[in-house]
Amino acid sequence: MFAILGDIEFTVSGGITGMEQRGTADWAEHARIQGKPLLEWIGEGLDEINLNIELHPGLGDPGARWKALREAKAKHEPLALVLGNGDYLGPQVVADLNLQHRRLTATGQLASATIQLRLREYTGAFKRSLTQPLGLISPALSGTTAAAAGAPSLLSKFLPSPSTTQMIIGYAKTAANVLQAGRNVYDQVKNGNASMILGQAPQLLGVTSRAIAPLKSMTAVAGLLDDGADLAKVGDDVLASVNGARSSLNPVDLGNIVERFATSRNSLDQALQTMDSAQTRLAGLAAQVLTRKA
Repeated sequence: MFAILGDIEFTVSGGITGMEQRGTADWAEHARIQGKPLLEWIGEGLDEINLNIELHPGLGDPGARWKALREAKAKHEPLALVLGNGDYLGPQVVADLNLQHRRLTATGQLASATIQLRLREYTGAFKRSLTQPLGLISPALSGTTAAAAGAPSLLSKFLPSPSTTQMIIGYAKTAANVLQAGRNVYDQVKNGNASMILGQAPQLLGVTSRAIAPLKSMTAVAGLLDDGADLAKVGDDVLASVNGARSSLNPVDLGNIVERFATSRNSLDQALQTMDSAQTRLAGLAAQVLTRKA
C-alpha cells in the first residue's frame, strides 16, 4: 500500500503515478526609504500534498473511485494521512479535486481518466466524526485484472469510527506543529534588545497558549489506551514545560525580560525535546492505523 487517507487506500498498482509535497512560509514586505523592502517572517504556511491518480477499468471501477474521492471532499472533514512506511503526515483536507477525462464508453460512463488530488494540512484539533465505508477501489473489483494480481490492499476495508489511537496521533501532531511554530517565533525575537523582546512578550504568550488544548487532549485520550501511560506522561511533561515557558514571561518588565526570555526559551526547547522523544512511539501507532490494527 502506498498510503491511506481516512478510509481511502492508495496503491501504485491501483493508479498512483506521482506525489508532490509543498511547504511555504509567510513573509510580510515592508517598504523602506531609499532601499529595498525588508522581509519579516510571520509564520509557517500550510503544507500541501498533490497526488496524481490514473483511473482505468483494469485498476477498479473508475466511476466508483471518483465518487469515493468526491464524497470525501464533500464531507469537509480532516482525514488522517499515513504512508505505507508508517510515516504519519497528519490530518489533511481535500482542497482541490480535478478529473481529466480521457475516454468514455458509448453510454457516457467514465472509462479512463486522470485525477489530480490536492491535500492541505489541517492544524486544528483533530476530531473526526463517524466515517462511512469509502474505498478508492470498489469491492466490484472481483474478477478484474487488478483483483487477479493478488493485491488484497486494493479492496475496500472498512474502519470503525475514529479510534483512540488515531485521536492521539492527531493531537500529538497538532501540538508538535504549534510548538515548532512557537520556537520559530522565539528564534526571531532572541537577537533583539530588551525593549523589543518586551514588546513581543504578548505574542510569545499567545503562540505557546495554542499548544495547551491539544496537549491536554493528548494526555486524556492516551489514558484510555491500555498501554498509553507513557504517552500520557509525555503529554503531561510537555505541558509542564509549556506552562513553564509561559510563567517565565508573566509578569515581566524591562529589567528582567532578557533573563526571563532565556528561561522561557529553554523551557520551550525542553517541551520540543520531550515531544520529539515520542516520535518513534507515535510512528508505531501510525503503522497500526495503516495496517488496520488500531
